Amino acid sequence: MIIAFASSKGGVGKSTTCAAVGARLASRGDEVLIIDLDQNKTVERWGRKAKIKGLTVVGADRDGFTTLFRETVAAGDKDHILIDLAGAREATALKAIARADLVVIPAQASEPDLREALVVASDVRDVSEEKGVPIPYRMLLTKMSPLRTRVTDFVYQELARHKLPIFRTVLVERVAYKEMFLTGVPPSAGDKSGAGAEVAALATEMEEIVNEARAGAGAKATAAG
Repeated sequence: MIIAFASSKGGVGKSTTCAAVGARLASRGDEVLIIDLDQNKTVERWGRKAKIKGLTVVGADRDGFTTLFRETVAAGDKDHILIDLAGAREATALKAIARADLVVIPAQASEPDLREALVVASDVRDVSEEKGVPIPYRMLLTKMSPLRTRVTDFVYQELARHKLPIFRTVLVERVAYKEMFLTGVPPSAGDKSGAGAEVAALATEMEEIVNEARAGAGAKATAAG
């Protein structure tokens, strides 16, 4: 899978989700490359601590992304490529989106985050239209309160109104997501009921979406042939 994690707003859990999912996929024995394009290089710094078998984390700049991506695909030794995009709307983000099997748009349950998520979703649709191939995308609710609130009700209503597709899985506000950057230990390494279970469910859901999209594309190709 090629998964891009995109947000034009900071603090939404984009890098955290990318790192946690990458660690989860590697823990199953898959070969995973995370390309960190974010200006803060949060995932790259975490990768130096993590030392997880099968997981490689590389920091890249805008000029080097295309070459790195092409070389990785040509080598064919990675099962998954995860791309932590810069927290801004710029050309490299659009290049990564065009190459993705799935675009993940993390956002907290807030009006400003929802607004930015809609902007990113529009960008994905524009790239998809230009490419001529559907690019699946989903909004991921992060840092969620375990209790239902007026804010979460509002967000779900707005998501339905705008017909923005979302993951069934949500990431609850948990200490484990913060501790992973201190210790290098991802939630999937020990937390099987809280954060670890959430990340495992999210990774499974991502694979389901990608596999369904590939099956649909294959069926259309067969019908066209």
